[in-house]
Amino acid sequence: MLTDEARLLEKISQGDEIAFSGLFTYYYPKIVTFLSTLIADEKDVEDLSQNIFVKVWLHRSTLRSLHSFGAYLYRMCRNAAIDYGRTHRVRIPFELPQNEPAGYPLEEAYFAREKQFQIDRQVAQMPQKRQQVFRMSREEGKTNEEIARELGISKKTVENHINAALRELRKLISCISIFF
Repeated sequence: MLTDEARLLEKISQGDEIAFSGLFTYYYPKIVTFLSTLIADEKDVEDLSQNIFVKVWLHRSTLRSLHSFGAYLYRMCRNAAIDYGRTHRVRIPFELPQNEPAGYPLEEAYFAREKQFQIDRQVAQMPQKRQQVFRMSREEGKTNEEIARELGISKKTVENHINAALRELRKLISCISIFF
């Protein structure tokens, strides 16, 4: 996390190119990493990432009023990915916004919903048995022994499924949390 981000945003909003360069250096690799999880074409990811920063610079006067630059940037990335999906006829794993708060800054509830949507989507893409074991453990609160007994599998297999599911989710959450 950048130290004293509010001061940095204030400088950028006044046209400070050195401050903008620092912001770019910090966030650009994170944006590329995030967009790479959604879009396969590396060149398109680079182009989108650069375009996002062009927009940040063009709209720099609004930066001083942001409560969370990470949230602002996340939303820009999300919208860029959705637009990319539309123009390239590619499915991007985001739902179109419904009943979102108008404008910036985004509220914590929005991010909680977005994070939960991404987690639910990731769980739904897991192999059926892993998904079943994970849901029984986390949603139903069953012990590993109970799950093993109900599914007729070993406790070690249950543990392996849960560990694999958690690894997938940690990777997803670390990717999303670069903005918060």
